[in-house]
Amino acid sequence: MTDNRHTDTTPINPAHETIPVSSTSAPTITDRQRTVIFAVLLAACIAGAFAQTALTTALPAIMTSLDISAVLGNWLTSGFSLAMGVIIPATAFMMKRFPTKPLFLVGLAMFAGGLLLAAVSTSFPLLMVARIIQALGSGISLSMTQVIILALYAESGVGTAMGFYGLAVSVAPVIAPTLAGIMVDNWGWQSIFWVSGVISVVVLVIALPLMRNVLKTTRDAHLDVLSFILSAFGFAGLQLGSSNLGVRPFASLEVGGALLLGVACLALFAVRQLRIDHPLLELRIFAVRDFTVAVLLSMFLYAVLIAGSTILPIYMQQMDGASVTVSALSMLPGSLVMAASSPITGRVFDRFGIRPLAVGGMALLAVMMVPFGFLTSATPIWWLAIVFAVRSIAVSMVMMPAATWGLASVDRAHASDASALLTSLRTIAGALGSAVFVAIMVSCGNNPAGVNVAFWAMIALTAVGFVMAVLFCHKR
Repeated sequence: MTDNRHTDTTPINPAHETIPVSSTSAPTITDRQRTVIFAVLLAACIAGAFAQTALTTALPAIMTSLDISAVLGNWLTSGFSLAMGVIIPATAFMMKRFPTKPLFLVGLAMFAGGLLLAAVSTSFPLLMVARIIQALGSGISLSMTQVIILALYAESGVGTAMGFYGLAVSVAPVIAPTLAGIMVDNWGWQSIFWVSGVISVVVLVIALPLMRNVLKTTRDAHLDVLSFILSAFGFAGLQLGSSNLGVRPFASLEVGGALLLGVACLALFAVRQLRIDHPLLELRIFAVRDFTVAVLLSMFLYAVLIAGSTILPIYMQQMDGASVTVSALSMLPGSLVMAASSPITGRVFDRFGIRPLAVGGMALLAVMMVPFGFLTSATPIWWLAIVFAVRSIAVSMVMMPAATWGLASVDRAHASDASALLTSLRTIAGALGSAVFVAIMVSCGNNPAGVNVAFWAMIALTAVGFVMAVLFCHKR
């Protein structure tokens, strides 16, 4: 069937396969404007990351204040993830169709409005609505940030820029739990939303005159509603199924049924994208090998990262006798190291390319998880803190450089599709990885031996990523 979507074509891979595009040029951005826009993006990311991370600390206080169960309380976090999963695929269409400045400001305004609504919420339904509004706004701005940075620094310095972006999104989760604890104890859980909301409003006011239309747009962009519905049900099925894994039987409707629904919807979604004239997401960019490898590496990394960050506190508190405070402090050096090393790995990427970072990072990650495969009930906490810190260096060597490499390998006309796909798939991988490896730990006894088995399974997955990096990460 002849594809008549647009009037001209742009090559997307070495084999000269083409994807038709038609777009209008974005205005030229000066160096000063580029720096200002980048600063606005970082400020928005810090506010968003703080609000999202701090809620975990405030959740027990919210449950007590609103008199809700743990099941309902969990929906304040899982519902947020679901809403983001629904909106992120649609952002690819939005970035193609609408100018950068108004779209980014709308996303930031929704996020700020959701925070302020949460601050005045006195019931669970209202707070849940506020969280969904936050998620929709965050999903728009999060997907746009990576694409805007790539467009701003396409000629040079993209690795360094993404490194500082990684630093910004890493710092907030490091300090958020401690600050959130102090704020909740002294001013109540609403203070978290008040502070984050006010910061977001300030960023919005600053962005109004400073933000520019950076990305190219096209009037030919169309939103395929059926594709949007299929992607929403697909992501929701995988998210719900993975969150119930290990809690409910696999054959139950909540686990097996949800996972089956998610896989089926995503399969239908993929088939539809390859057959219709105006796909919601251009899946043919997976023909670009570098992008596919980058997505897989990111998925493996997020699965191991989220699972390890979930299992280690459980081990330290329930099996090694550490308090909540001690377990949090033992992981703090690793978080600080990862945040501080992100700009450095970005500069290394600009200088030497992806290969040394991907190969060295995946190798170091596998090696530094080996000690976690020999844990006992008497393993010193200080030893765990050291190993976790070095492991965090390995994570920073791969996380942002792989994303940067993957997004840069795709034609600029399809950068929005690439960002949406990368963000969605690594989010799914993080949720599935955490659920699967925690389930492995529980099935093996929910003791140090079970933790060891779970980490050996993570090492095996990391080894697969290492082999992929050796074989396929060549392009500078």
